[in-house]
Amino acid sequence: MLMTDDSARKTRNNEKITQLLNFLKEETWSDLATMKQLFQYQADRPLHRLLEKVEGMGLIQKHVFKSRLGNLALWGITQDGIAVVINPDDKVFPSRFEPSKLKGWNIDHHLDNQLVRLILEQKGATDWINGDRSNFLSRFNVRHRPDGLITLPNGRQIAIETERSLKTKARYQQIIASHLKARTESQWFYVFYIVPDDQKKRALLLLFDTIKHVIENNQHVTLEAKHRNVFRFYTMDELKRLELTNYA
Repeated sequence: MLMTDDSARKTRNNEKITQLLNFLKEETWSDLATMKQLFQYQADRPLHRLLEKVEGMGLIQKHVFKSRLGNLALWGITQDGIAVVINPDDKVFPSRFEPSKLKGWNIDHHLDNQLVRLILEQKGATDWINGDRSNFLSRFNVRHRPDGLITLPNGRQIAIETERSLKTKARYQQIIASHLKARTESQWFYVFYIVPDDQKKRALLLLFDTIKHVIENNQHVTLEAKHRNVFRFYTMDELKRLELTNYA
């Protein structure tokens, strides 16, 4: 429905700007496809208009990352953008967008994390915490930091592992041990592994199946069904269809 009241239109526009800046305050930068998911837009044009407006206000900055695979337009928050949405709970000043620090190997992983977060939030999950931020490091003393934490509608906190590249069996043994310790200490309840496609999921499941034990407190702990039940594996498409109400 088109808004005919000018005051209502301005209010809604300001809400969108605040939503964008709050997202980028936590994520630093993002791309068009991910921000379409944020606003649940079907077309590019409304988002382009919003981004151009906010960029013109000096609150975000556009940068085109160039690689052999092509060009990717990114938008990141500026110092002034952070200042607009800073709040009393922020203990440190969040990071601003610095294009010179972008690394090609990390871009897809960062965007995958954002997409997983948005998909789960739009299903009712809340309180996302990035695993590499100070609010995670100050609250959780774990050997392995997941990519993020989020709280399901039932109140249970889960860890998110967005997996684009497979690790070694030895490394997964260490990660499993760390997650199981966190589960024992009730820091989080499940671990969701999110992978790009069925083939990567098949390979990751096979790797996990070959791991029969982990080492905890210098002792071998045999992995049983109750341990493996902590870990859930989904492709991105499966995550989009997942019913969180099944996690009661």
